Amino acid sequence: MKTITETKPEEGRKENQQPEETAPRLFGGRTNVTLRTAVLLVLLILVLFTAVRFQLWKLPEQEKRPLVLVNPWNPVSETNYRPRLKEIDEGFLADSDCADAAGHLLADCRAAGCRPRILSAYRSVDDQLMLYDEEVQRLVDEGTLPEQAESEVARKIAAPGRSEHELGLALDLVDESYPEMSDRQAQTDTARWLKENAWRYGFILRYPEDAEAETGYVWHPWHYRYVGEDAAGNIHSLGITLEEYLSMFFSEEAAVVYDKS
Repeated sequence: MKTITETKPEEGRKENQQPEETAPRLFGGRTNVTLRTAVLLVLLILVLFTAVRFQLWKLPEQEKRPLVLVNPWNPVSETNYRPRLKEIDEGFLADSDCADAAGHLLADCRAAGCRPRILSAYRSVDDQLMLYDEEVQRLVDEGTLPEQAESEVARKIAAPGRSEHELGLALDLVDESYPEMSDRQAQTDTARWLKENAWRYGFILRYPEDAEAETGYVWHPWHYRYVGEDAAGNIHSLGITLEEYLSMFFSEEAAVVYDKS
């Protein structure tokens, strides 16, 4: 015959009440720990950000040189930049540091089975003016109003005096199988290789997709800009534009201007 043991009401209430008494204290303790951890994490990020910013500001001028900023709001004339031109390939010229890095870039790209081709490198302001005016005129001839044509061209081609090509730090790179500067270029083997590896040689995809608000220009999957290996690695890993990188890590003392006003 089984014996049924009854639980006393007092004992049952104590067992049920214990979690109700300890739960609020336990929850509060975890909240305080989480809050302290979050605060410490934010402080750590701020310290690291300040340290990186200070370190970059103290870079030698030679290393900051390729970070010169040119876009619709920052003309070449205000940079006091003078390219030291050197031949890269097939008569194309670029700033000497850019040219040396481009030589290694193109050689390794070809070794990987791709067929890169330079369509444009250094351009003088007169060359840029000719290119700009020809594209505006082409649209006008097709029936676009002159004001609209110039506005449309300005999103794709830099106005004279505001092109990175005038610095000798920009290259238009395409695939031999499709030597055209259009969005379709992104689907070529060369474009895919460059997107994954150009940063290792100091180059960045200067005008990425969906970044017109920051750069001033629509997506150019063929336009690569030399900024140096360290900066290129940082920009690539952060997934940001040159404008964002400079505004994040450089102060006015570093002689970098980023102003859309």
